[in-house]
Amino acid sequence: MKLSDYVMKFLSDIEVKNIFGFQGGSIVHLIDSLYKNPKLVYVQNYHEQASAFSAEAYARITGNIGVALVSNGPGATNLVTGIANSYFDSVPCLYLAGQANTYAIKTNNDIRQQSFQETDIVTIVKSITKYAITIKDPSKIRFYLEKAVYLAKEGRPGPVLVDIPIDIQTANISEDTLYSFFDSEEFVKLQQKIKPINSQQVKETMQLLKESKCPLLLVGGGVRLADGMKLIQDFVSITGVPVVTSLMGLDAFPHDNPNFCGFLGSYGNRSANFAVANADFILVVGSRLDPRQTGGNVKLFATHAKIVHVDIDPNELMRAVPEAISIQSNLKEFFKVAISIVKENHYLYSAWIEQIEEWKNKYPSYPSQNDKGYIDPNEFLHILSQNLNHHAIICSDVGQNQMWVAQSCLLTIQQRLLNSGGLGSMGYSLPAGIGAYFADQDAQIICVMGDGGIQMNIQELQTIKKENIPAKIFIMNNHSLGMIRSVHEKYFNGACYGSVIDYSVPDFSKLAEAYGLEYTLIETKNDFSKLKTILCDKISRIIEVIISDSSQTYPEPTPGRALEDQSPLLDRDEFDRNIDVCVGRGVKSIY
Repeated sequence: MKLSDYVMKFLSDIEVKNIFGFQGGSIVHLIDSLYKNPKLVYVQNYHEQASAFSAEAYARITGNIGVALVSNGPGATNLVTGIANSYFDSVPCLYLAGQANTYAIKTNNDIRQQSFQETDIVTIVKSITKYAITIKDPSKIRFYLEKAVYLAKEGRPGPVLVDIPIDIQTANISEDTLYSFFDSEEFVKLQQKIKPINSQQVKETMQLLKESKCPLLLVGGGVRLADGMKLIQDFVSITGVPVVTSLMGLDAFPHDNPNFCGFLGSYGNRSANFAVANADFILVVGSRLDPRQTGGNVKLFATHAKIVHVDIDPNELMRAVPEAISIQSNLKEFFKVAISIVKENHYLYSAWIEQIEEWKNKYPSYPSQNDKGYIDPNEFLHILSQNLNHHAIICSDVGQNQMWVAQSCLLTIQQRLLNSGGLGSMGYSLPAGIGAYFADQDAQIICVMGDGGIQMNIQELQTIKKENIPAKIFIMNNHSLGMIRSVHEKYFNGACYGSVIDYSVPDFSKLAEAYGLEYTLIETKNDFSKLKTILCDKISRIIEVIISDSSQTYPEPTPGRALEDQSPLLDRDEFDRNIDVCVGRGVKSIY
């Protein structure tokens, strides 16, 4: 059979259903084979970066590998941002790139380029992939595809890239004679490196939890990647431990659960940050504890707490903060052992949970900041979340809009929130919505972005139209790059170069018309009543939400201060009453 036909058969056999990409001269054979495979559907974006983001969102929602297919040269280099995004957020993706014929690939590294669009994409992406290879022997196609997919999913997930020259794609192969990676010594050695969980460490962790008065469970994005949500809920139900989440872990625990404390971090909810500041024990699962979670000065993070860190990647353990116990483990395996230890012995933290509830009520992120009819973005996004279907996928972009969504959208267990976390790439939301739709066409697709982010991958509005995707595209328009504008105002004497000065936005109503999409304007609080109607229809729609040109993201980090001491700063007496509340055998009220 033709090798390109085998590649597509391989992908359909591992239950990939959609492949994203953009046509090009070096992949015409692969795409021809794709169309001939009845189990596969090709989705053509209008930029390869968007294809990478769509594939990544597809992987997050399906739990399977996401696939993007692009041509060589600029097609492949356009993938790089998307590859980095899936690498830093640990999402399993297979990026397939065409390449010049093997006889036209340079053999002397002193030569810059031997043939048209020839680009050594493998070397370019080595630092942001788990595995990358150019296939030069047709007989090894099965081996390399199996190895790539295995490595993408095994351990801490991540992207892989397989580069296939044109003459390799067209080669004739015999499927029955292809050598399997799973029959190789290399696979056996990789299996031998997998270590079983240390049950004694889990017992010691549960003992620390039992001895604590103010414990927390910190849930990161790794929980979703490991499909550990049900076990997390079971563990919380048995132990009664309160939960805070990272940005990437926000959709891994239901926000209507009474044990949910909020989103921690530099832009996190005050309730979550005060909980971390007062905790005497924190069990961290699936989170790498990056500086946006701990604050700039890690010495001020959770100073009263014994920290136990569980992660599949040993390189993340003992890296950010001192840890009482560090456990390398798959999260599912850890919680199965932990639950078998605690069984039905409920741990009592009612006073601690009541204290956290006081913080949640005292410091919500979404009260209206005015009574003049203007739109407060936190209030708007909170109300939006209350009107969403239970089966909704929210794709947020990067900037102020991302933090407003994280601070104020309340999620049920069936809802998903997709973010560009580690890389923080503007332009993520729209193509992520496309990938999410093809992963789950029954879901309500919500894309939230700023007036800057929409312009990063604006061409994907044509994909939305072409594929009749009923996405609701919310553009939070403050006529600026708000996050950077805020930095300029605070630290550059208002010299807003590039964030306001020399920055502009198009007429979004005309943009919607140009792409054949419906358009809705929300410019006052009175317009909130439009939400129920537009969220119920199955129409592709741009919703422009006009917010203040001086909009801010509060609470926000205060340079040099602890994570919980956010701006705008609380009165010092009030702040002090929120610290050291975990005393004796119970928790004192701060009011």
